Amino acid sequence: MTEPILADYPALVSAVMSIGEKLELHNDQRQWMNKEQAQAYVNLGRMAFQTLVDKGIIKPHDLAPYGLARMERYNRDELDEAMKSI
Repeated sequence: MTEPILADYPALVSAVMSIGEKLELHNDQRQWMNKEQAQAYVNLGRMAFQTLVDKGIIKPHDLAPYGLARMERYNRDELDEAMKSI
């Protein structure tokens, strides 16, 4: 008789849970973020974040030239550098 494919079911469940946890961590560390995600990443309120954008400390990347009007993205590495500079 052959052994069932899922003979070590607990180990499989453990491996899947471990992968899921790692994916969640990477989701929080995405390279490109929308405005709300960027604000949360640098732990600033809406007005404080906008002040830094207006002063050029935080750089938004505008996607309007590509037909995506009113869509900005923020780069995680640039956010890190901006926060280190203030």
